[in-house]
Amino acid sequence: MSSKPIAYHETGYCEFPAELERVAEVSALLKSFCQRNCLDETLWPQLDLAICECLNNAVEHGCEEDASLIVKVKWSWIDERLIVEVEDPGPYFEPASDASLPDDPTSESGRGYFIIQSIAESYTAEKTDYGHKVTLRFATHAASDILVKTEEMFSMLQNLSNDLNLAYAERDIIAGLAHDLTNCPAIESFIEKSVQRLRGIVEITQANVWTLEPNGNLENAYHECGSQMEIREAFITPDQACACTTVIASEKELCVESCSHLDESDPLYETSGCAIVLPIVYQRDCLGTIALHAEETNKKTLFETALPLTRTFSQFLGLAYTSVKTFRHREEHERSQTQLQVAAEIQQSLLPSSYPSNQYCRSTGRCVAAMAVGGDYVDAIEIRDAGLLIVIADVMGKGVPAALLATIFRTAIRSRLNLAETPGWLLAKINKQIYDELGHLNMFITAQAAFLSYDKKVLKLASAGHCPAILLDSQTQETQLLEAEGMPLGIAPDDLYEENLIQLSDTSKLLFITDGFYEAENPKGDMLGMDRLLQAIPDIWRDGLESVPSKAFGIVSKFANGRSATDDQTMMALEIL
Repeated sequence: MSSKPIAYHETGYCEFPAELERVAEVSALLKSFCQRNCLDETLWPQLDLAICECLNNAVEHGCEEDASLIVKVKWSWIDERLIVEVEDPGPYFEPASDASLPDDPTSESGRGYFIIQSIAESYTAEKTDYGHKVTLRFATHAASDILVKTEEMFSMLQNLSNDLNLAYAERDIIAGLAHDLTNCPAIESFIEKSVQRLRGIVEITQANVWTLEPNGNLENAYHECGSQMEIREAFITPDQACACTTVIASEKELCVESCSHLDESDPLYETSGCAIVLPIVYQRDCLGTIALHAEETNKKTLFETALPLTRTFSQFLGLAYTSVKTFRHREEHERSQTQLQVAAEIQQSLLPSSYPSNQYCRSTGRCVAAMAVGGDYVDAIEIRDAGLLIVIADVMGKGVPAALLATIFRTAIRSRLNLAETPGWLLAKINKQIYDELGHLNMFITAQAAFLSYDKKVLKLASAGHCPAILLDSQTQETQLLEAEGMPLGIAPDDLYEENLIQLSDTSKLLFITDGFYEAENPKGDMLGMDRLLQAIPDIWRDGLESVPSKAFGIVSKFANGRSATDDQTMMALEIL
């Protein structure tokens, strides 16, 4: 009985016309054959180079590129070697014993044999009935490598399958988180649904979310425990050494191998189990931490599978907390804007809706606040048929506080109209009345009060530190500053205010202003100044009373050249008839 083993080897065979473009097709067939035999991919480029050189030689030299002739190729895999036979109908020639490069490096021939000899394990040539045959032998790998490669491929496929499963789970959780973020009315509901989604990956025994407060404390914003265990601490102080404060300080996640190794004072301490603690971060701001607990038997799943998904959850939670904060800020801003708008409307309603116009005089005015509401105030009140009370004031500062004080001042003026014909005494009484409010706020008011006597055409003027009024004689075009001595309201409770008497005529035109007019600045920081304003007074009045406000504000605007006003600007124009 024969003891010889069965000899088995795989082979392949093809024939092709002697055309160079066919060489690549034969090479592809050979590569597929080698891949089925688990050839090391790194070996193929060199093998392919030697085989193609041999095929090119058969086409070019054996067949002289005559497409009517046939090149025969046979290959086989025996043990650890690939054997390739190339046969052509050309004449046989003995290969050189030593392969070397041609002397001329630019020569188009002579390099192929050197390449083949350098790569192939052996190279033989023989004469056949068909013509000339070359046999190439290549060392490949041991037979056992096939099993190793199969195991490697199985392991790779298994890892790929696990990665795909995790990717699909992460995709589903991310899609769920995005859905919950836009549909959960409260952030607590969003956290609860997110934890439920993570429970589909790992069995969570306890979940906690801690938010970072402005004072540095961590407040427990969410607690869930299957055993209904009450939360141990509602707050964690910044100086308390525990897992959560460590994560906050480093802004890096923490894997707790065993919760029993934590200090017993740590809110995450348990007699068994493991945990992951992650920071909640949005952009550069750390907003708190997430802590998830699991049994030690689920440690691998918690650390390897649930951890990356919890990172995604923490990112969404950071976005959710920031969105809530932004929404609250927007609400507060809108509420503030609404309040400012209401305050502006109330303040506007306190200004004259129309200015007096009668047989003795005509008047007009305008008030423009630097902010939504301002501290300037102007009023013109007819006192029976005796005359007209003109009041203009400027509260130190801007905004709502100044507007409130301007409102208080208006109320005080209107409650003492019995003193209208003595404007100095009127200012003294009001100063005494509102001194306490002004002193408490460390603020003051400059004001000017004037009474125009209709029958005598006399203006009685008093000033509490206010800027001068401007008188224009329309006949001579001469201007004059009208002022009187007096301290601003709110400086001393017993101040008295002198009264200056000015005789007017039917050519007299008056302009009462606040300092926002002549203190307006241009882009260079230069102020308009009283001198420039005085020079413009004749032009301001040139087109009549109705055009005075627009021309006066136009001069200020032109000088400012786009620079925003930093102070309220108020004026009142009065012409005597």
